Amino acid sequence: MTESPEHLALRDSAAAFFSTGGDWKRLTGELGLTALAIGEEHGGFGATLVEAGIVLEEAGAALLRSPLLATTVAALSLDPALPASAALLPALASGDLIGAVALDGTCTARPSPDGFLLDGSFEHVLDATDAGVVIVSDGTCLFAVDDPDIRPQPTLDQTRTQGTLVLWQAPGRLVSRDAAPAHDLLHAALAAESVGVARASLDLTVAHLRTRQQFGVPLATFQALRHRVADLVVQLEQARSSVWHAVRAHGTDSFATAAPLAKLHAADAAWHVTRASIQLLGGIGFTWEHDAHRYLKRATTTRLLAGDPVALRRLLLARSGL
Repeated sequence: MTESPEHLALRDSAAAFFSTGGDWKRLTGELGLTALAIGEEHGGFGATLVEAGIVLEEAGAALLRSPLLATTVAALSLDPALPASAALLPALASGDLIGAVALDGTCTARPSPDGFLLDGSFEHVLDATDAGVVIVSDGTCLFAVDDPDIRPQPTLDQTRTQGTLVLWQAPGRLVSRDAAPAHDLLHAALAAESVGVARASLDLTVAHLRTRQQFGVPLATFQALRHRVADLVVQLEQARSSVWHAVRAHGTDSFATAAPLAKLHAADAAWHVTRASIQLLGGIGFTWEHDAHRYLKRATTTRLLAGDPVALRRLLLARSGL
């Protein structure tokens, strides 16, 4: 997929910045990455999900620890026409407010004099421990919950936090009357990130095969290893194509199928590539000091988030009318 010069410049800038660690204040203030896809009238740059996807791919490649993905999805899930959403967007754009989304759980909402009261619980909420606001779904609408009650949740992936959100008569503000697009946005965001994870893991592996020698020649000269890498490249390119299709379909009817399909392909590709990388790297791939295990852990957890492969296939069948 050919990228425009502007997209290439954005990718290079994001990659260079994330290689330095991705400090949140610099990420939000210097680069304004949380404002990227938010409308200009709400303090953003008015870009699209395509540009956000490029940044999230580079964030995945760097195993970014900052809550960029969760805040991006939270902001894009809001309906700007609603007063509560309009009040939240400038703070999310500036990075002064960190957002998270809780979409897969149990929640009931009942009206109150000041908005709504929410009861329920959600597990495996990404970056919830850092969030000042969580966008919660009751299956129909989305509500903003300030100062959420978050219980840290241990996970396989040490590069990103997860938490359990507990709601007990928690005050909530209506921010969207349609919860479905938020799920699709999360699928697309995780898919874009997964492409970055797979690409970075494969790059590390190829670099090793080109430099590590056996019998006096680089490992990359052995045909069996070349064939394995070629298969991984094919999986990665298929995943990248599905992600580009999804982010470009945002705002159209096809996004409802393109987003979960991209998540299915990209998360699976990242899982297969990172598993194979552990083996192709040989003994060094099993060490704690090498990054290979970190990419594998990120890919493994992402594959199970927001719907595992079986759940996504069922969703796609249902939305396709089959």
